[in-house]
Amino acid sequence: MENHYFIACTLSDQTKEVLHNVRQSYLHEDRFKKIPHKSDLHLTLSFLGSVSDDQLKIVTEAIDKRMKAYQPFSLTYSHLDTFGKEETPRVWWAGPEPSDELQALYESIQDAVRLIHKDEKRPFRPHVTLAKKWKGEPAHIYIGPIDPVIETIEKISIYEIHPGRSPMYTVYQSFQLKESGESNGTAD
Repeated sequence: MENHYFIACTLSDQTKEVLHNVRQSYLHEDRFKKIPHKSDLHLTLSFLGSVSDDQLKIVTEAIDKRMKAYQPFSLTYSHLDTFGKEETPRVWWAGPEPSDELQALYESIQDAVRLIHKDEKRPFRPHVTLAKKWKGEPAHIYIGPIDPVIETIEKISIYEIHPGRSPMYTVYQSFQLKESGESNGTAD
């Protein structure tokens, strides 16, 4: 059986802690079947699913080359929202304000993923999942603004999924975004 993977912006421990506290402030944990472990919080760029070792190598090399073009950038998480029906949402999440840097990074990752024919069909809706799989009676869950949570995105990672574990995700490989003063090996 092949392992499953996804690519995501790696969040700092501080941001994970703040978003965990936001979740605790607004959520009755019995409303959802799955509450991600605090250390599993991330912002998904691409879900790969099941991939072979060869496919993983192709994607890893392509991402490594592409990340040399990106510098760290800031995201501001400013609101909570849901996916799915309002009365019984599938996912409750924290979302960042629009970011040209994040959109460009996403598009670059999609170019890498297309090399192994794993094209994302859905529009990019950047978010950090706080809870999923509603199980309670139809009820109100908070959707709206939160105090801004500012995060500097300095690296992305390929994560391996381990169903049934908590935490469920382990880093397969990380890619540091290039600091502005670093040389990329080319002449100016």
